[in-house]
Amino acid sequence: MEKEQRREAKQHLVVLMHQGISWKEARATVGVHISRSTAYRWVQGVQSRGEAALLDRRHGHPTKLREAVLQWLVARLSRQSTDAKPAPVQAALQEQFDIYVCV
Repeated sequence: MEKEQRREAKQHLVVLMHQGISWKEARATVGVHISRSTAYRWVQGVQSRGEAALLDRRHGHPTKLREAVLQWLVARLSRQSTDAKPAPVQAALQEQFDIYVCV
């Protein structure tokens, strides 16, 4: 399902649920495979943020590193060539900060 089709399906499901149709029936009608909590999260999102809540804005994962670790990583990678291998960087992060980062 493409992004626009998925957004339209979300919108249709929310409309059906606002009309009193159960989430299971709405899910079957629209043809999306979602959980009950996702269906109600979409409904609540539309109520609080409007149609913008139905847009999928995910682009990868947000940064999860503490600022000190992130600064160290940026400094280290800026000193290395572009063909740097991830294993030595992972080992250094483990040694320096006692964390494991999956590359």
